Amino acid sequence: MSGVTPLIDTLLATRLAQRVDLVPLKGQVDIGGSTAATPLQKVANDVRLNSREGLQQQLGVLLNADARNAQGAGSQGADANVTLSAMARALSAVLNTPTSSPSRLMTAATLWPDQSTPPDTPKLAATLVQAVTGSGLFYEAHLKQLATGTRTLAQMADEPQAQLHKLAPALAGEQAPEQAAATPEKSAAVHPESLGLVRQQLELLAQPLLRWSGQAWPGTAMDWDITEEQEAPQGAEDDAAPARRWSTRVALSLPTLGAVEARLSIDGATLQLHLRAAEPATVSLLDAAGTELPARMDAQGLQLATLHIDGLESTPEQAP
Repeated sequence: MSGVTPLIDTLLATRLAQRVDLVPLKGQVDIGGSTAATPLQKVANDVRLNSREGLQQQLGVLLNADARNAQGAGSQGADANVTLSAMARALSAVLNTPTSSPSRLMTAATLWPDQSTPPDTPKLAATLVQAVTGSGLFYEAHLKQLATGTRTLAQMADEPQAQLHKLAPALAGEQAPEQAAATPEKSAAVHPESLGLVRQQLELLAQPLLRWSGQAWPGTAMDWDITEEQEAPQGAEDDAAPARRWSTRVALSLPTLGAVEARLSIDGATLQLHLRAAEPATVSLLDAAGTELPARMDAQGLQLATLHIDGLESTPEQAP
C-alpha cells in the first residue's frame, strides 16, 4: 500500500500538465485610450452636518410644519392651565360690569356761564383744564404729586375719589359676611359710582384718547377729544426723546353758525388746522376770515403751517 500513493501523485501531476498544455492562450490585445470621465452630482447629505440639520435638508417644510403643530398643541395645553390673579379678576369684573356712565367725561357745569361778556380765552382755557384734571382720571398721578409736594391736600379734596371714600365704611358694614367670604379680592368696599370712572381709567391706559363733553356756554354743546401721538418725527435719533405731538378735535353746535368742527395737530409750536362746517354759509364765512388766522396764531406763539376749510356733511361726529 505504501507504493500506491506516490504512483497516484505522479499520475495526477502528469494529467494536470497535459490539461494546461491544451488551454489555448489569447493573443495580444490592444488597449485603447481613456474615455471622458462622467461628472459626479453634488452630495446632498453631508455627513459633517448635524443629524437634525440633515433631517431638515431632507424633509424641509414638512419638518417645520410638524414642529409648529407640536408647538401649537403645547401652547393650547399650557393655556388651559393659566389662572388669573385676584387683581386681574377684579379688573375683568370692572370692565364687564354694566354701567350707565359713558366712556366720555361729562361736565354738568358750563365753562363760560356769563353770556353778557365775551369769553376770555385764558380763563376759558383754565376752566377747561380744571374740568379735565379734576375729573378723577389722573388721581393716582396726583397722589404721586402729593407725595413729592407739588400738589396740596386741598387740591386732592376736589377729586371725585375723595368724595367717594367717605361712603366706603358704610357700604362695607352693609355687606353680608358670606358675600365677603366668597369674594375676598373685593373685601374693600367700592362705591358703585366709581365703576364708570375706573373703567374710563382702564380705557385711557389701553388707548390714550381723552374724550370730554359739556357746554362751552349756555345752549352751546361742546365735544373735545385729545390724544398724544407716539410716532417719532422724521430725522430724529433713536436715543433722542421724541417731541410731543398732540392731536385734538373740538366740535361745537352753535345757534347761528350751526355745527362746526376744528381738528388741530400741534407739533411743538407748529399747528395744522382743519375747519369744517355743516352750513354752506358758515363755510364761506370761515373761508373769508381764514386770512386773519395766521396773525392771531402768531400772537399766541404758534405757527400756522396748514389750513383747510371745507364742509361737514352731518352734525359733529362722536369720537370712536
